[in-house]
Amino acid sequence: MNRQPPDRDLDLLLAELETRQRGEAPRPGALVERETQRVRIPVGGELPRSAALLDRIYAGDFVAREKKPMVVDTRRSWGPYMVSVDPHPLVILDACSQIATLTHGFAHPGIIKALYDGRFHACLWSNPDTAVHHAPEVAEYAEALRRVGPPSLDHVAFVGAGGAEANEKALRIARLHAPPPVGGVARKRVLAFRDGFHGRTLSTLMATWNPAKRGPFEIAGYEAIFAETNLASVQRALDEHHAELYAVIVEPMMAEGGDVHLGRQFLLGLLQAVRARKLPLIVDEVQTGFATGGPFFWWQRLGLGGDKATSPDLMTCAKKANLGVVLSRWPDPEVNQISVASALRGLIQLESAHEQGHLEAMLQKRVKALAAAFPEIGKPRVAGTTFAFDLADNAQQNAFINQRYQRGFMTYGAGSSTIRFRLSASWGRRHLDDLFARVSEDLSRLQDPSATAWPSEAPNHKKHHDFDIREVEEGDWPAILEIENASYEAARRDSLEYLRGSAEAGLGLVAVDRASRAILGFCFGGPVEHYSGVSGPAQDDRFGLHDSFYSADITVSAAARSRGIGRALKRAQVRWAARQGFRFITGRNRVGATGSMAALNASFGAFHVVRLERQYEGNAQADYYRIPLGPPPDPPARELATEQRVDLASGLQQPFGPAPRFMAARELVGPVASRLNLSNYATIDVVHYIEHLRLLAPRGTAHAYFTSSRDETVDKSLRCLRLSRPDAQIAVGLDGGYVGHVTAAARSISDPAGFGPDFGFFPWPRLPHPAIAGVEATIAALDALVAEVGAGRLFGLFAEVIGERSGLVLEGEAAAALADACRRHDLPLCLVETASGTYRGGAGAWGVDRLPASVRPDLVLWYPGGQLGHIFASDRYYIAKPLTLISTWDGDELSMIRVHEHLRAARHLTSIPAAADALAELLRRSLVERFPGASLGGAGLYRTVSFPDPAVATAIQHVCSRRGLFFGVGRPGTLIAAPPLDVQGPSLVTTVRSMLDPLIDDIAARGIG
Repeated sequence: MNRQPPDRDLDLLLAELETRQRGEAPRPGALVERETQRVRIPVGGELPRSAALLDRIYAGDFVAREKKPMVVDTRRSWGPYMVSVDPHPLVILDACSQIATLTHGFAHPGIIKALYDGRFHACLWSNPDTAVHHAPEVAEYAEALRRVGPPSLDHVAFVGAGGAEANEKALRIARLHAPPPVGGVARKRVLAFRDGFHGRTLSTLMATWNPAKRGPFEIAGYEAIFAETNLASVQRALDEHHAELYAVIVEPMMAEGGDVHLGRQFLLGLLQAVRARKLPLIVDEVQTGFATGGPFFWWQRLGLGGDKATSPDLMTCAKKANLGVVLSRWPDPEVNQISVASALRGLIQLESAHEQGHLEAMLQKRVKALAAAFPEIGKPRVAGTTFAFDLADNAQQNAFINQRYQRGFMTYGAGSSTIRFRLSASWGRRHLDDLFARVSEDLSRLQDPSATAWPSEAPNHKKHHDFDIREVEEGDWPAILEIENASYEAARRDSLEYLRGSAEAGLGLVAVDRASRAILGFCFGGPVEHYSGVSGPAQDDRFGLHDSFYSADITVSAAARSRGIGRALKRAQVRWAARQGFRFITGRNRVGATGSMAALNASFGAFHVVRLERQYEGNAQADYYRIPLGPPPDPPARELATEQRVDLASGLQQPFGPAPRFMAARELVGPVASRLNLSNYATIDVVHYIEHLRLLAPRGTAHAYFTSSRDETVDKSLRCLRLSRPDAQIAVGLDGGYVGHVTAAARSISDPAGFGPDFGFFPWPRLPHPAIAGVEATIAALDALVAEVGAGRLFGLFAEVIGERSGLVLEGEAAAALADACRRHDLPLCLVETASGTYRGGAGAWGVDRLPASVRPDLVLWYPGGQLGHIFASDRYYIAKPLTLISTWDGDELSMIRVHEHLRAARHLTSIPAAADALAELLRRSLVERFPGASLGGAGLYRTVSFPDPAVATAIQHVCSRRGLFFGVGRPGTLIAAPPLDVQGPSLVTTVRSMLDPLIDDIAARGIG
């Protein structure tokens, strides 16, 4: 194996960086206080820590300068309040819910509860490979979607990223079920609509109306046909273009086009017209699904989808679904890898989506009042969690948007003049009244040149605390009882005996005025087990575990309220309970009577456990809550003695196995429970990851873009190249190559062997692979292609360093000769590092490290698993213009944290070369030498075994998986071995051979192969 010497200078830089970053990183389980009360705008809008962190992101122009000015602290954000990381933070109302991604705003209580209940055990620290193993979370999600979906949509497909990929998958399925070609001419176009938006991958962009977004990236002959949103226009388009069309796609509410609400009559007529032509109809509910419009799907809001006759053929979701979802009449012909944690987040949001239902009535009243106060706004409209209105023109739209931070809220424009809002279940009357007051001020100052000046609101200087907190003393009881009796009706008063018992069993604190020494407030509580006769603790499923503290009573005298006493008492109680080793604080809040106390508890991380009925002498309800005092529990360790299982299939998704211990050092609650749109915002974890990548960027590259999946790296890279090569129409791949199978572009570059029918979409060529045909044949084919179509018509050559499905390796002189040929033709060389990156190739962080120095790629595509993809770009092909190359979410923060730790841990491994040699020898002796014609492929810790008869590979894979030995599946006849990076060679050989050899003997005895 070609092993490069370690770069000691880089080792030192990475070590120094890690030391600094570890000191800055949020600590797991650290006690933080969320903002649950109000907007805060620092003096002058100054965000010094945010600005410093953004400067670190943008250093060296590594990434485009497109993030919003606040770096978000997901640990302190809650519900509608988005909080910056600054000492005096900017706190604003997120009135777009991360562009319709959050059903409950930040810190979804159901997700936090699931984290602490262990529901994320199988998918928090690493991502299971859903192409290899059954994921119960995903199966449960699919079943839940079938229950809420229209009848006849019996099949559910998931894809890795968001709306664009969901629509790409829907288009793929639709094309398989389109009418046959007319006159032998393939159907290559879709019918879409003016003002529609369907994504930023190539096929979805071509179905997107906005010419500025769509125009630069169209592929000739595949452009969509656009109709107006009236039936006469639809009928004309169908009459004129029916033979060219394979699907029709429509949004029932056109969000990006300006929140255009389409009517029931039009959509029903569209469905009937399309069905008469036997064309599949795709309903795009990427923004509108998951009860955004009231019912679970907007289609249902219009009274459609209640029966098979009014159900579309396919329906897509993303955003609140947390990944791409397709509900379909027909099955998906391919298996897709997805982020299981994101699927579980989506399932939890599905389970709680109905909790958004209270918003529409409250919004109708306030929007009506807003329109009366500002008659100049046009077409005010409300549906479910959404409202929107139109301004006079784009200039007014910009004037409104340019004030949003200064006014203390966040939303977006749409179309040419629309302002749109997306709220969540966390919004109550108080939040709505605050938002509409701020919107009103914004509207009143559209012509005011000083409107963008920053006001100061709720300054963050600490109040002077003129009271002390101490433990209760005997002489305090008369004052305590006086405050208790004055504060509560008889049914809610606690007795002296109850309070004394709490103090003796646990803790009693009082707040004392420093001047008068009067008792101002108090708090009591003790172990849950002390309250066996109290509703709530008595039913707590943690009763008997002795790890939960029950907050029995926190009360502040009426005269002393608004002095911060309640918060100080709660803070003292939380800190004491944490010091005593409790894992949780629990308590009750009476529904409708303790809103401020519920908000206070939420600020310390409380999440809802259960609603208690017939409380306080049977006259009320109470919400039983739980406050975590530490990180979620670690995933349970797998006992090897009771479960023999060797996974050689999941190494790309799980580079360090199912539960790497180093993940315990990372705080994950904020990133998981508060899904952030990373195309707009950064967090401290994002900053740290980008700093690491800047030092580690592959040879020849100095810039990076992010995506949310493997396929998106392909489409975004093509968009990137197209901006520098405006005549490009054709991407070039290699035989056996694989870059994805969801988007039309990725399928058209990848080798179709082993996939479903009509796999490719664009007729793009593949060159013979130099490992099979020899580099001379590859270069001759490239020269012939350039001579035929011209280099300017080509996007570039996409080549894997190690073939993920084929095991074909681009090596040494062949790689150098191919790189030279690309330079000679001025053709971009795009290397794919999915199977060779993360140090798996055995020679460095990247597979390109093992290639000659003359190989300097123009782009490097890398998918490390989960919901994250990367494109590294050279100076020549880097597009620095902000927002030009954004995509769905631009990755996922949880995936970034995991990959960051994978890179850190992998760099310290010295065992990879020896383990790689052991893996190769194992496969050679146990498989290659046992089956005539079998061959070993791949490199490093990514190896393949290919058999002349695909049935042999299938038999081996099936028999082994039933016995707990898992191989990945590549091209027909190819098995993949990609173990965890920290595998030890000797133990790997011993364990696998003890399992594999008897199975191979059995297969051979049956005459297979």
